[in-house]
Amino acid sequence: MDERLLTFFRAISPDTDAKKQTYLFMNDNDLEREFTIHWDDQTIQGRGIKGFFNPYDNHYLLIEQTAQAQVKITTPPTPSWEPINQYEIPLETKERTHEVLDALSNFKQSDDKWFDLYKIAQQFKSDSNADQDSLISLPHLRDLEIFEYQTNTVKSVMNRFKGRALLCDEVGLGKTIEAGIAMQEYIMRGLANKILILCPPSLVQQWEDEMKRKFNQDFIRADSSVFKKQGDQAWAEFPKVIASLATAKRQQHRNAITNVQYDLVIVDEAHHLKNRNTLAWQFINEIYKKYIFLLTATPVQNNLEELYNLITLLKPGQLKTYRYFKKHFVEDNQGMEAKNVDQLKRLLSDVMIRNKRNNVDVQFTKRKAQTTTVSLSADEQNVYDELSAFIRSKYNDEHPSMSRFQLKTLQEQMGSSFYTLVQSLSNQVANDKLNNIDRQSLKAIYEQARVITEKDANENNKVRELISILSQTNEKVLVFTKYKKTQQLLAAVLKDHDFLVAEFHGGLKRKEKEDQVNFFRDRAQVLVSTEVGGEGRNLQFCNTMINYDLPWNPMAIEQRIGRIHRIGQQRDVYVYNLVAENTLEHYILHILDRKVNMFELVVGEVDMILGDIEAKEDFSDIVMNTWVDAETQETMEREMDAIGEKMLQNKEQINKIKKLDKHLF
Repeated sequence: MDERLLTFFRAISPDTDAKKQTYLFMNDNDLEREFTIHWDDQTIQGRGIKGFFNPYDNHYLLIEQTAQAQVKITTPPTPSWEPINQYEIPLETKERTHEVLDALSNFKQSDDKWFDLYKIAQQFKSDSNADQDSLISLPHLRDLEIFEYQTNTVKSVMNRFKGRALLCDEVGLGKTIEAGIAMQEYIMRGLANKILILCPPSLVQQWEDEMKRKFNQDFIRADSSVFKKQGDQAWAEFPKVIASLATAKRQQHRNAITNVQYDLVIVDEAHHLKNRNTLAWQFINEIYKKYIFLLTATPVQNNLEELYNLITLLKPGQLKTYRYFKKHFVEDNQGMEAKNVDQLKRLLSDVMIRNKRNNVDVQFTKRKAQTTTVSLSADEQNVYDELSAFIRSKYNDEHPSMSRFQLKTLQEQMGSSFYTLVQSLSNQVANDKLNNIDRQSLKAIYEQARVITEKDANENNKVRELISILSQTNEKVLVFTKYKKTQQLLAAVLKDHDFLVAEFHGGLKRKEKEDQVNFFRDRAQVLVSTEVGGEGRNLQFCNTMINYDLPWNPMAIEQRIGRIHRIGQQRDVYVYNLVAENTLEHYILHILDRKVNMFELVVGEVDMILGDIEAKEDFSDIVMNTWVDAETQETMEREMDAIGEKMLQNKEQINKIKKLDKHLF
């Protein structure tokens, strides 16, 4: 017997512990025979069994138990053609219909794969067409406080929008959570397996962490060594991938991605697709996808054409041609004023949701920031200046012995601590690719830096300022640094000063990370964390953080603050920035803090202020190039001020956008 017959007889057997069971069988010819089911060898045995089954095609039989407890074997019924013959339809169509019905009524199945698949599916049974107002994924989510407006959004995505949606909640309301829940619903209903998430490079790590931690979904990053090892085949090989849009749209990846059939594509910060003439928009448009979520807090940044382009990606023809859209819905030449607003709102409601702060039951608190500038010691300043000069001289070499990445890292490490810098300098001195002159230059700098690190760390001005801030508060404080060496140094120094310190970094195992977060919440006053370690953790019980060093990209700073300033934070958030005078970080803070007051912006507005500044290169590369190319301090200040002025213009544009937003959404 095959699995199907075994299942049938187990269901009707009155004694499942018996080794055998006898039944009276009856066939279409009213022939009756007693046959015995032998459970151990899974056979049907009895006299006359061959003659009993001989009239039948052994691939396809109908079997049932009668009211008299007999087992009845019958052939499948022959389909009737009368219902079809009564209609006047083309002969070719009628013949094809007969052919299909014959196939359905007389199919033959020689393997058990479909039946086995059915039995497995029964274990995970969930009707994908069931009441979609009941979200089946909610009991399986972790570390999430879910709000009613978010569940309503997910239901709209699945029902009204049919899985193609523009999620435009105002900043800080949790678009990522909404997209994640909708994704989980499709996965659990068996409607999505092949998934691609595209986002800015700075958010790849955060997306990976949140998908794993909150939704228990393992995504592979396109920049991981495992993924790269597979080459272009990796895009088809791995079912769930996270990549930066900048990486994915490159020609070698683009061709591979557009050959894959995706169940779901999620694009974060989708306002980068606002121009349909760009490679990014055309790339997303070419991807084969059943469902697509576009996430952005700013569906309009400059004019209404951007909104038209986003909607057209999701639902081509929804707003008809751009000429039609402009004629019927755009009031002014700048494209910032809408007309026929009620009609436009109805069209947008078929594909777009925008939850606003004044319409949801979420409390948001304020940010307050303070920057403290310290002075480097004479020895520290000398090392900083000498190494900066070396980096400037090598950064644009046509045949470099050190990569730009290595040089940039050295410059960043000086802004963190010389303890981090010394290890990297030691590695570079041992670099065989360096010529003797460069090696001797770096060796001399290394020796000076090493002497500094052998001094008492308590003599360092930035360390002293850190201890001073911590000593003046009874609040729990999150201290952020980019580098593990600095993290280890600060943890050791603070413990020497009798602070109860929790430590967090990417090298910890998951259980160790959980233990350190719990220790911080329940007992420790200070958590010293690297950026990699802190992603995706809910730390709203803490409302004070210190940037011991400063990331060069404003979005990375925003992500740090976002660890404590997020939905669920009940108190105002205090941010302290420590920076050394006459350093690159000092110039960056001048732009971000004094020019645009970044640290007290509404959550998420940093990306709006960056605007198109990062269109061609990362903000950190922009400031690095400015630092390297500036021949004098005056030139450096002038160039950095120009970047600040551009960000200030973008900030002023936000006010215009808010006016349109209030009118349209």
